[in-house]
Amino acid sequence: MFSFDKLITPRIISALYIITLAFLVIAAVLTFFTRGFNAAGIMLLIMAVFARIFFECIMVTFKNNEYLQRIAESLEKK
Repeated sequence: MFSFDKLITPRIISALYIITLAFLVIAAVLTFFTRGFNAAGIMLLIMAVFARIFFECIMVTFKNNEYLQRIAESLEKK
């Protein structure tokens, strides 16, 4: 329970991405309905893409940690 072998941050990151994406999509839809097809709605959709890129960059660091752990474990077995 108190070891850092399994990280919870990737799960939290996934949840934060879903929440962020939901808010951006809802804001974009509301913008399209209230103001019509304008730059603000398109900007919100572009922000959703950049949010994905941001969260993927964070997840890459955690995946690298997992892969390094596997490599270290395989080298220890030899």
